[in-house]
Amino acid sequence: MKLSQLSRTVLLSRFATHPHFLPRLAMFIVVTLVLTCGAAMAQPTLVIDDASIFEGNSGTSILKLPVRFVGAQPNQVTGQVSVIPLQGSGFNPATPGATCTGSTDYIPFTNAAFTIPPNTPNGTLSVNMTVCGDATIEPDEQVFVFFSNVVGADCSGEGNCNGVGTIINDDGPPSITTRNISVSTLNGLSRTVSFTVTLHHPFSSTVSVHFATRDGTAHAQTTTNIGAYFGTNGTLSFPPNVTSETIPVTITGHGGGTFFLDLSSPVNGTIGTSTAQATIVIKELTVGAFEIAPDAAEVQVGDRVNFAVTWEVPVGEVWRDLNTIDFRIGKGGQTALLLRWSETANTISLCTVKGNPKNDSDDDSPPVCGPGFAPGSGGVLDTPYATLYLADSSVVGSGPTGTTVTLNLSVAFYKKAANHLYDVELAATDDFSHRDDFTDATTIRVDRLPK
Repeated sequence: MKLSQLSRTVLLSRFATHPHFLPRLAMFIVVTLVLTCGAAMAQPTLVIDDASIFEGNSGTSILKLPVRFVGAQPNQVTGQVSVIPLQGSGFNPATPGATCTGSTDYIPFTNAAFTIPPNTPNGTLSVNMTVCGDATIEPDEQVFVFFSNVVGADCSGEGNCNGVGTIINDDGPPSITTRNISVSTLNGLSRTVSFTVTLHHPFSSTVSVHFATRDGTAHAQTTTNIGAYFGTNGTLSFPPNVTSETIPVTITGHGGGTFFLDLSSPVNGTIGTSTAQATIVIKELTVGAFEIAPDAAEVQVGDRVNFAVTWEVPVGEVWRDLNTIDFRIGKGGQTALLLRWSETANTISLCTVKGNPKNDSDDDSPPVCGPGFAPGSGGVLDTPYATLYLADSSVVGSGPTGTTVTLNLSVAFYKKAANHLYDVELAATDDFSHRDDFTDATTIRVDRLPK
């Protein structure tokens, strides 16, 4: 069943207190209500989404895992919720304890009863658990949050009624990482693109790292040879408590291919990801050129991928000439997610392909889009394959005199998308009805969770 965009958020009732809870531990469940297209579902689907939090150096904090309904919720929903350490390959189980002393990472609870009244009014969006701060340098740690004995809602789907909470270590020198990007330009048109470099967590002292570009299939421009990009090197510094910086690189438009950015010699930090790849794509675009990261990403079902899509208007044009940007994930005649950002309204809409019941990704018919919602607002834009989290999405740039805009899109995938390699495609229109049809930007592989 195809789902429409979000309608409103609803507040769940307070959990009943479990005998093993601390008396002061208060928990709330909050959900996002999403209406269905066509006939109403017999039962809504109850979904827990993953979340993370920095642990802090002392005291306590609250990790909130978003919870939502897919489908109308006309009836009362009851059940139980538990939080336990998450075991398995690739995870570091957090240490539970009755109080925040010693090596305790969080305060657990088991089989806490909850009741959700029908058509619950709007409210916040989470299941809460207490996290214990410390100054110990340790790996990021995970907990497993799950519902059981749910009545009045469906929990049968893979990954629906469970989520992963991550307690992020923020002690000691942070790791330094960068990620792959894919960029487009017109043949012979130079433009500046950026590698984003991030710290794992804020740090009280300045962190620095050396960087240098390196040829792949694309070669750097020299005094004697025309190349695809201008090589660069230097030292990138992060002021105290700043976690993200960029390294600009100019591409010439003289041929496509790949080149690399290498990180080395960190100060007050460690190298997490030492190399990122840039893929240069020569495209005959008329409305503008794109830059997208990550490039060639791989995620598991339920995991988030945070796309940064930057669109740059052509040289000599002004920002008012851009109207919309379309973002599509699809493969083999099936669209997993199709979104449209409107520059005028600064909203994101969920779209389908006109006259195409299968929403085929190979169909170049103009998309038909539903109501738009502001980036940063609560809720999700949902399909059976993927979801966009509006609260964690944003738009940077735009305006009457700007030349670029960046869409930060937080996307997760459902089990129907598992074991697929999807194309990520972009299209744009301007205010004069000119349209760049969908063009390949990058790929993303969606894998199942390990057994």
